[in-house]
This record gives sequence, C-alpha cells and structure tokens, in this order.
Amino acid sequence: MEGMSEREYSAHSGLSRGAIQKARKASRLVVYSDGSINAAASDVRRADMTDPDQQRRSTGGESGFSGPADSSSYQRRLAPHGPEGKKPR
Repeated sequence: MEGMSEREYSAHSGLSRGAIQKARKASRLVVYSDGSINAAASDVRRADMTDPDQQRRSTGGESGFSGPADSSSYQRRLAPHGPEGKKPR
C-alpha cells in the first residue's frame, strides 16, 4: 500500500471515518491507484476545497448561531406536555 487507509487518514486528519468516506466520494482526496490515500496531497486539496465559513462554525468560532448548550427549543419538543409529563388541562 502506497498511502494511508481511511482509518489511518482519519486519525491523521482528525476527521471521522465517515467524513473521510464522504470526502473521497466528493473527490476531495487524492487516491493512489491501489486505493490508498495520498495524505500530503489530500491535505492540500481538502484545504483548497473546504469552505472557510463551514470550518469556523464547526470549530466553535464566530457565528450568529446558538451553540450546543442552547437546548431549550429541543427540550420543549421533547416535553410538549409540561415539565411533569402531564397534559395541561
């Protein structure tokens, strides 16, 4: 094998294996003829093809969106009958 496997590249890049599979399918990775991943070339290609705005949001940078700690709307959807679990009269 010339390059890295999906699992090795996942560990190298800090991305999930699913993200690596998605990147491969979208041609964001450079792959050798044996199917292994050329890590150095893939790092450059991913950096060139990745939207910087998406990078900032995923790493918790500046954005106008609420973060994972704001779950109030999610909790309301889970408990539509009130905090005690009873239907309002």
